[in-house]
Amino acid sequence: MADIEARVQKTIEDITGNESLLEMLDEEAAAEMLEWGTSTVTSLVKQTEGLDDEAAELALDQRLKAVRQFMRSAGNWAAGKYTDPADRLQLREKLLGHAKVIYAQDSQLPSSEKLDAVLNQMNAQPGSQKQSVLNLKELFNEAL
Repeated sequence: MADIEARVQKTIEDITGNESLLEMLDEEAAAEMLEWGTSTVTSLVKQTEGLDDEAAELALDQRLKAVRQFMRSAGNWAAGKYTDPADRLQLREKLLGHAKVIYAQDSQLPSSEKLDAVLNQMNAQPGSQKQSVLNLKELFNEAL
């Protein structure tokens, strides 16, 4: 049986070592996104306590991939992509799809309307990338 802290550390290193997840963001926004990613993967990995490495990897593989995809999509949005309303609808579905995999049945995900409000707010009132990431984090932290 593997040490859970070693498993957590390896997973965090995978996130922090993947520059493509955050390269589109300024430093403050990237730090916020990284904090969300590391806390999310830490929580997911801790759910595998008691499993051997192979079983843990099977349990985590799709969920960790969804975290990385969520981070990349949200980062692109915060960096100013998805300005077209049709693109934002696709982004909403993409983010909710990733969130369903990440959170599984553990939570109540935000409604499409709440997510649309956050996604559309950036276009209505452009602000900092950091604030956009914070707004998205807050919305999904309510799901936990």
